[in-house]
Amino acid sequence: MNRFEPDTWLAALLRPVAMAAPDSYVYVEMMAPDFRWVFALLLLLLLVVMRWRARGGSAGAVAATGADAGPATVFVLVAALAVAFVPWLMTSGNGRYFLAGLLVVGPVCVGLAWRLPVTRALRLTLAAGMVALQAFAVQQSAPWQAWGLAQWKEPPYFQVDLPPEAKAEPATYVTMSVISYSLLIPQFHPQSRWMNLANAPVPGTSTFNSAGTAAFLAQTQGKLRLLVPVVPGMLTEALLPNAKVSEIIDSQLAPFGLGFAHPQACRFLHSRSLASMGLREKTDEQRAQSGFWLCDLRRVAPNARAAAYGRRHDAVFAALEKQCPRFLPANGDGPSMALPSGEVRSYLQAEMKLYVYDDGQVLYKYYRDLNPVFVGKAQDILAGRARMDCAAVRATLPWGRNS
Repeated sequence: MNRFEPDTWLAALLRPVAMAAPDSYVYVEMMAPDFRWVFALLLLLLLVVMRWRARGGSAGAVAATGADAGPATVFVLVAALAVAFVPWLMTSGNGRYFLAGLLVVGPVCVGLAWRLPVTRALRLTLAAGMVALQAFAVQQSAPWQAWGLAQWKEPPYFQVDLPPEAKAEPATYVTMSVISYSLLIPQFHPQSRWMNLANAPVPGTSTFNSAGTAAFLAQTQGKLRLLVPVVPGMLTEALLPNAKVSEIIDSQLAPFGLGFAHPQACRFLHSRSLASMGLREKTDEQRAQSGFWLCDLRRVAPNARAAAYGRRHDAVFAALEKQCPRFLPANGDGPSMALPSGEVRSYLQAEMKLYVYDDGQVLYKYYRDLNPVFVGKAQDILAGRARMDCAAVRATLPWGRNS
C-alpha cells in the first residue's frame, strides 16, 4: 500500500486540487504546493465557456485576438496528461514517479492561456501571473531546506570523532534509527558491513525477507557493534546510555538475537554535525552531548529473545486486524514488541502501528498523521462494544486530516 494512493474516488478526482494544498505527504513527502494543475483545470473550463459564448458573437472578433494562431499541440499534451494521471494514481500517486507530468504541466498552462480568445496583453498577463504565483508558493514552502538536517559543505560531510580501531579494523555494525546516517560509513574501515534494524524483518518470522536478516547477522565480520545517536536526557555523567535507555535498546535488539556485551562496553563519540542539527536552540551542554554511542554486542540465546516479544495482548491485536484487514494485515510484521507499559505491533506496508497499553487503552498511529488515535478500551474491543473506524484511518484529502 502506497502512502500517496487515493483511498476513494473523490480523493482521486480531487488530487489536482489537493496538490495545491500547503501540506506535506500529498503527492511527495515534503510540503510542495503545486497550483499549476488547478490553473490548467480553470483555463480549460474558461476556454470552453469563452469559446462557446464566442460562437454567438462575431467570428471576426475572435480571430482578431489571434487566439487560433499556431498549432493546437497543447491539447495533445492535455490529453496525454489526463491519460497518464490515471495509471500514476493507480500505481503509486508518488510525485517522484510522475516527473514527466510535473514538467509538462507548466508549459500546458501557458499554452492554454495563449489559446484564450482574449487580447495578447491579457494572455501575457495571465501567463506571468501564474508563473509569479507558483514561484511564490515554492519560495514560501522552501523545498531546498525541507530535508537538509545537516549542511554538506566539505569532507567528511558528516563529522564524528571515531576511535582509531573503527578506521583500522573491519567490523559488523548495526544501527537502529530511522535516519540511516549513511554518510558516516566511508569514515569506517572499508570492509566493514552494515545493517539498519529500524525496519528490518525479524528473523524467524513470516515477514518478507526475514531470512535475509538472519543470514546477514549470521555472517558477521570482526566485532559486532551497535552505532546509534545519543538519546537526549538519557545519558549518564560519563555520557553513556543510562539504565532506562539501555533496557529499551536491549529489548529492541533481542528479537534479532543480539544484546549488549556484559559488562556494557559503550563509548560516546561526539559529532559536530549532530550538534549543529535542530532549530539552533541547543545549549552549550546539549551540543557537547550530541553524538553517537558505539557499543559492543553479543549473541543472545533463542530463549532470551522471547522477553522482547509481547504476547499478553494478542487477542486485542487479532480483533482489530479482523476489523480492518486492509490497514492491519493479520500478524503485522511479526509478533508485537514489549513496551515498558504495554505492547506495540508494526504494520510497515500499511504504515501503521497499534499500541495496547496495560491500563487498557488502545491506540493506532498512522505515519502520515501527527497524533495517535484512541480506539477504545481493550475489554470493550474484545467484547465488541468498541470498533476501529477503518474509513478514518487514512486522510483522503489534506483538509480532512487528523492533526
